[in-house]
Amino acid sequence: MRYDILDEAMTTAIVVCDDGGERAVAAIASEVRAAPSGRGIRLVGQAPLGPRFARELFRALAGAGRAFSARLSLSSVEHEEVVEEAAKAGCIAIEVEREGALLSALASGIDAPSGAFERTVRALRRVRGLGIATVAHLPLGRDDDDEGVFERAVRFCRRALIAVPRVTAHADHVRPLPGGESQPHRSPRMDRASLENGLRWTQSVLGSRRAIWRRALWPTGSRRLALTAGYAQRRQARHAARGRYTPTMELLRSLNRTVRARARSRFLTLLARDRYPFPAQALRGAWLHTKAASDERVRALFIEVEGALDLRGARSLLNRVAQAAQAGYQRIVIDVRGLEAVSLDVLTRFVDENRARFREMADRTRLVNLRVAIDALRKQVGDLPSLHLLEVAAAAEA
Repeated sequence: MRYDILDEAMTTAIVVCDDGGERAVAAIASEVRAAPSGRGIRLVGQAPLGPRFARELFRALAGAGRAFSARLSLSSVEHEEVVEEAAKAGCIAIEVEREGALLSALASGIDAPSGAFERTVRALRRVRGLGIATVAHLPLGRDDDDEGVFERAVRFCRRALIAVPRVTAHADHVRPLPGGESQPHRSPRMDRASLENGLRWTQSVLGSRRAIWRRALWPTGSRRLALTAGYAQRRQARHAARGRYTPTMELLRSLNRTVRARARSRFLTLLARDRYPFPAQALRGAWLHTKAASDERVRALFIEVEGALDLRGARSLLNRVAQAAQAGYQRIVIDVRGLEAVSLDVLTRFVDENRARFREMADRTRLVNLRVAIDALRKQVGDLPSLHLLEVAAAAEA
């Protein structure tokens, strides 16, 4: 059967919950069995189905012999028993919204993927493993979204094995006014032009033939639905202008990364001795994490540095900051609160090599949360000239 989850003309919608709350599962199961044959069934409601109600509903639908789709909350998807009951009942597609962990994880680089986000990704991959297609409704352009949200959305869809990604503009990005004009809703991080360009870029990447077939071929079990829905979206976007990969997107991609720190000189720990009693062993195989978010409203860039900073990482970070300054960012804030260690050659070679560049960027760049780090470093290496330079930056943050 040709079934397109995006085509309402080919599906029968059955309401499972409304303003009055959740309906009786027996009544819903009766309507599913009585629905016209040859059509798919879409279970719809005012809100995604929670774990308890979803489990009861799928058990009631077992044996009905009807293919259906349902919109579940992420908490329901993370319950293995719920999705297993859905597979037994004949569910061919589970729809999810951008909620919970997906709100912050996709918003900006500062809101790093947490354990909750990783659990969501694993749960969605498990759904595909059961032969059920996953449909992700991802409205982009929320107040906290910067231009990096588009690449993060693409990466999420690939990692989570989303069969049918639906990327749209967030409804509140522009709010109409009584006079017919429009204004940004609560000053979003990016302007309307950046949002529209990013959406076109995201849709073109997800709508390429290679991306469609990649989603359809692995894992198996929902190939026909993924192909049908993917090519339907591709036809709809065929005449739209293609988006471009902007310098801001490239800058944020290069700043939101994790690399191994390999220092030739010894590491100086910035943490308390009771947390790192053996610095040499604790920092073996250390990592440097940099996270960034931009704000187009005020042309600002926020960077967080975590982990261990070696000479290579410091040089790379300085180059990215210089690129941001050349791109027109008027305010660049680097937060070093998450630093756990700094290699000695960062305080000697790196600072000595780049004093002139530091002075050039001083009017736009601020280093914050430096004082604790300076005190910890001074206890280990004494009164280096580079520490005096850092103290000037620390004084500027006060």
